[in-house]
Amino acid sequence: MKRRSFFRIGLSAVATIAAVSAMTGLGHAEQGIMDDKIILGSHQPLSGPVALWGVPVTNGMRMAVEEINERGGIHGRKLELIVEDTAYQQNKAAQAGDKLLKRDKVFALVGPLGTPTNMVTMPRALKRGVLNLFPLSAAKEMYEPHHALKFSNLTPYDDQMRAAVKYFVEKEDVKQIGVLYQDDDFGKNVLLGCEEQAKDMGLPPVIKTNFKRGSKDFSSQIAKLKSGGADLVCLGTIIGETIGSMATAKKIGYNPKFVVSSAGYVPENITLAKGLTEGLYGTSQTPIPYYEDANDEVKAWMDKYKARFDKGAVLQAVAGYELIRIVGTALETAGRDLTGQKVATAIEGITNFPSIFGGAVMNFSKDDHLGPDKRNSIRLFKVNGPKWTLVQKVGY
Repeated sequence: MKRRSFFRIGLSAVATIAAVSAMTGLGHAEQGIMDDKIILGSHQPLSGPVALWGVPVTNGMRMAVEEINERGGIHGRKLELIVEDTAYQQNKAAQAGDKLLKRDKVFALVGPLGTPTNMVTMPRALKRGVLNLFPLSAAKEMYEPHHALKFSNLTPYDDQMRAAVKYFVEKEDVKQIGVLYQDDDFGKNVLLGCEEQAKDMGLPPVIKTNFKRGSKDFSSQIAKLKSGGADLVCLGTIIGETIGSMATAKKIGYNPKFVVSSAGYVPENITLAKGLTEGLYGTSQTPIPYYEDANDEVKAWMDKYKARFDKGAVLQAVAGYELIRIVGTALETAGRDLTGQKVATAIEGITNFPSIFGGAVMNFSKDDHLGPDKRNSIRLFKVNGPKWTLVQKVGY
């Protein structure tokens, strides 16, 4: 009896240690590592209203993976990238995340897109000890609170908005801030930056109004912003909502300045808008590549992208490509005997990692898992005819 009791206690202790290891990011990290390949996973909105982000991001990631494999892979292993569609819906993100983590047993989640969708899958990955690397969301939750296995390479939305508000108050004599934001963690990050900066600068409380994902009617929200006298409207929107809200404002003769975060700083907010977004401002850490303005290295990359996907390269493709470059560097540095913790340590050692597209330089450390300098990596752009043009670097 004593021996059986001791055996049961021993098994219980092992189970407890395994659970604690998983929660602290030390267990199960070996999943997805084969003799000949490393399995990476991502979830993207390949369908639905945000597919204009998800599809080119996926293309950019695949292009970078193919380049790494053409060079022989990582210490003799090829990269395999499995991508699941979320349609930018949290229930589908849960299904996609479970498939990637439990069935495909990916070594890391790389570049998963969307704040609301990442808020579903990221905790599940970390609980299993799986790396969550460079999600396509600039929400501060992507790197805070600090966790050994989560990293972000995007300047946070709230910092983008703080810098934008400061610029417009100081340079454009803006007096009243309004915020139109998606009613989720993404939109609330945009709202937070505006509220904090307005308070710091002694401005009146912001006029805030939200909408549900997928909304098409913004008449009540725009009417509220107009009646409140907002002369700057910060947009926690992506593409359709950016165009829709500005179109509604123009229809009722309301002409404030509009500024959108990096989620809406995309070519489609010009090409699909038919002039409705003229004068829109946007924040980003990386400029949109325009072929006629690009250097030879970027032109060669854009030519290769066009040949591979039969589509012109856009900023979203750049985002996917850039994040895999960082992942590949970390995997190479971590060595042949891979674990999640070794890759995390390798990322923490990356400094002065350049962007070939003129974007923010990446610096990570053991205590700081956000790559860009959040106060010194933000640029303000403006829609002028067929292009976004640089206004200036901004900060706060």
